[in-house]
Amino acid sequence: MAVGAVLAGCGGGSAESSDPGSTTTTTAALPEACVGPPLTLDLRAGGDHEAGGEDFEVSRAVALRTPILPGEMAFDGAGLAALQSKAEITPLAVYTLYLSDFAIDEEELTGRGLGYITPPAGKTLGLLSLVPATEAGLAEGDVVLPGELGYDTNTTFAPLTLQVIADGDSQTMAYTDIEGQAKVLVLDDDELCVDFDVTLTNQDEVVYEGKGTVLAPVVRSEPAFFFT
Repeated sequence: MAVGAVLAGCGGGSAESSDPGSTTTTTAALPEACVGPPLTLDLRAGGDHEAGGEDFEVSRAVALRTPILPGEMAFDGAGLAALQSKAEITPLAVYTLYLSDFAIDEEELTGRGLGYITPPAGKTLGLLSLVPATEAGLAEGDVVLPGELGYDTNTTFAPLTLQVIADGDSQTMAYTDIEGQAKVLVLDDDELCVDFDVTLTNQDEVVYEGKGTVLAPVVRSEPAFFFT
């Protein structure tokens, strides 16, 4: 994934110094739509576990990057250590956006690796997951769509998923169809900006629905946590 060189300067504008001996520095600005919390998104669940709403107030957004090592297995300590080394450098990873109206501890999130969080009573959590279609990994400009992956994994993945849970509930609802897409507007080691419009249905009834654009800091899972 070669996005780092392209996006290393994201977040600034362009500036010139009046000092004749200075060097002019130009950095790329973030797209106007890419803003972080607080912001309002359409983020909701229907059915028996209603949550969120069309004007859900997001106060916290974090993108968790967890490596994928397709089909790999370890049978001893040496094998596991080798996989951890691969996990640190692979461009292939799933990005899960955590969108909430409560505080999220980034260190705890990375330590859990697979990012299991249950929202407190009275609070809501949205989870938007993006899985690259190819082993090249996710890159700026990619559009993530429902469908099949171009590689085999031990873990069952859907390229694009959304969940919205609330009030201490960790149960997710089944769905039969997913429509929509998520476009990666910005991606580097530090930030992810996604424009998404996703609907999951079960027998034509909405299960989860989300729409909007959000910028979030990227945190990486500890090397010991990865998918295969």
